[in-house]
Amino acid sequence: MRWYGSMALAAAVLVLGALVTLGVSSVITGKERRSAQLAIQRQSDLAAAAVAGEVRRYVDTIDNVAAALGSHDTLSPQAFERATSRIPALAGATALVFVVPADGPGVTAAQAAWRAAGAAGLTFKPAEGIQEHYFGVYARQLDGDAPLDGGSDLGDNPDLADVMRQARLSGHAAVSNAALIAGGQRRTLSLATPVTGADGALRGWVVLGLRGEGFFDGALGEVLHRRVTATLAATQTGGGLLPIATVHRLAVPGDALRRSKDIGIAQRVWHLEVTADPRDLPGAYTDRPLVATAAGAALTVLVTLLVYLLSTRRSKAMTLVHEATRELRAAEREARDQAALQQAILTSLGEGVTVVGADGRVLLHNPAARQLLGTAGDPDTLEDWPAHYGAYLPDRATPFPAAELPMVKALRGVSVDRVEMVIRNPTHPDGILVSVSARPLDRSGGGPRGAVAVLHDITALRRYETELAQFAAVVAHDLKSPLTAVHGFAAVAADALSADAAQVAPRRPDTAKVAVERVRQGAIRMRSIIDDLLAYTTARDAPLNLTDVDLRAVVESVVADRTALAPPMQLAKASTVALPPTPRIHIGDLPHIKADPGLLRLVVDNLIGNAIKYTPAGQTPNIEVTALSDPDCVILVVADRGIGIPDGHKARVFESFYRARPADYGGTGLGLAICRRIVERHGGSIAVEDNPGGGTRFCVSLPTASRTTEPDPIAALRTYGPSADAGWERLMRPSDVNAS
Repeated sequence: MRWYGSMALAAAVLVLGALVTLGVSSVITGKERRSAQLAIQRQSDLAAAAVAGEVRRYVDTIDNVAAALGSHDTLSPQAFERATSRIPALAGATALVFVVPADGPGVTAAQAAWRAAGAAGLTFKPAEGIQEHYFGVYARQLDGDAPLDGGSDLGDNPDLADVMRQARLSGHAAVSNAALIAGGQRRTLSLATPVTGADGALRGWVVLGLRGEGFFDGALGEVLHRRVTATLAATQTGGGLLPIATVHRLAVPGDALRRSKDIGIAQRVWHLEVTADPRDLPGAYTDRPLVATAAGAALTVLVTLLVYLLSTRRSKAMTLVHEATRELRAAEREARDQAALQQAILTSLGEGVTVVGADGRVLLHNPAARQLLGTAGDPDTLEDWPAHYGAYLPDRATPFPAAELPMVKALRGVSVDRVEMVIRNPTHPDGILVSVSARPLDRSGGGPRGAVAVLHDITALRRYETELAQFAAVVAHDLKSPLTAVHGFAAVAADALSADAAQVAPRRPDTAKVAVERVRQGAIRMRSIIDDLLAYTTARDAPLNLTDVDLRAVVESVVADRTALAPPMQLAKASTVALPPTPRIHIGDLPHIKADPGLLRLVVDNLIGNAIKYTPAGQTPNIEVTALSDPDCVILVVADRGIGIPDGHKARVFESFYRARPADYGGTGLGLAICRRIVERHGGSIAVEDNPGGGTRFCVSLPTASRTTEPDPIAALRTYGPSADAGWERLMRPSDVNAS
């Protein structure tokens, strides 16, 4: 069996070595192919850039000549000679010609004008059957051939006429279509640029003739690799592309690499095609794949033989080793699994866990502890722990003494429970309250080997405890007063409606009526307190039921309830008792929004109720309810002409149980806290500011589905300027307010 195992191992090594060898060879081959692709791409880009750059040089040359010719009021042969005498060497250029236009009736006059300018003996030879004539006036031969005949009509050549028309229309240089001349043996092109005078009028053209082969050889002869073939083709009259030149013409194999590029040239598009044998490109095809294959095969055979020899001789020894270490591996696996389980438990714990060594160095923080402490890195010793993490005593001012740290006490063998400290650092700028419990680790050696501490964030718990205590105090205080009044005035009413047996004290119905009314007011006060407490709980805990809500219908419903007389007031209408003035409430255009209708009604009812309540006695409440809308939010504005809110109280009026004027106006101080809680649960915000001219206005921002930012309701209100202030002008003149 061991022999078969050794053979199988050797075969596996042989197969693996063959696969690795083939893989390496394939990688090298692929790299060479990519290198060839990159090389042909570089050659293509280089050729395209060279052609484009050369054409720009030619265009710049004739543009400079055109500018020089256009600067002369009268262009004489001497001026043309000076302007063209320093033309740089232009490969493939045949001649530079100054061409002027002339129509049929004006040919004779144009000829006389140019003769007067110095072109003696110039004779225009208009071609027949064409409408526009283009005559060559001056010419400079650039290729050593015989000079051109002055006065020839170039309009007889459709390609030349077309390129001059294009140059005139565009105001810039243009290139002609490719053409065949000399029996199809030569391929030519022409560049033309307009010549304009100082007044901007067209005076003619500078036309440069090019031989395709000479131009292309000059552009690429020293640039392109000698084993790369490049062919340039240009558009020709009648459509299609005409090859105008080829550089390094070589035989192209079947697996040749090809690249094509279109080059924008002076309002034309030329087509460049580059081909090459991949074996001729630098760094492309080499013998490295073959060498790698041979070396890999030899190495694979050698390793296979070595593995076979070693496996047959040591298989028995390895069997003994495996048997001896089986239990060790099982114990190691169990320990590893146990460590992984402990790590998973620590990581998933919601409580922070910190472990320190006997030397005071931090050994471990689980993720929850890192989040609570809020500072990356660990201090060198526990003495640096308070300063490193920003630990303070619960008074938030005194740094926590290092000697009193729970971990330090645990290292001394003392278990510590629920020690409170404040952690304040850049991650927790406002500070969080943390409860820390610590225990010593491993006292079997006679002393602590370390300590473990558990950290728990109790900021929210302490806040709720404080709020609950405040809640209990306010409820006890506010319920005690109306209960006392109910008890006392109930006794007065009972006494006033009873008579003793001797009929000495008559019944006092008027006193009983007043006492019953005070009892009723106390009951109303108690009900108001209970309603506020229920609303406060609902605003915090009730689930949101977002639906499409007609905001105007909600406001109108609240206004109807707030302005309707209560039953005792209705009875009092027939008496002489003075009734409170009916509020005047103006309701503007209000949109539909997505909100919880019940909770939204609580917000509107509290804001309108406060506007009515905090109006000076005897004064008619004037209230305006309007809204602004944009794609991000809807801003509900409730403005009044009441007593206003002092600046020092504006920042606190939304706190639970806070009352700005507790002595003058009753209440639990929960109304605006309820509003803020409901609005924030809807993802919005609420703010308060002075109403221009007196009073207060509350701005409630409720988001729309498409909102991308969190708006400031006051800033947004002021941004809208005049549209928002139109309603305030009505409140500035209370007599103009119409009750809705």
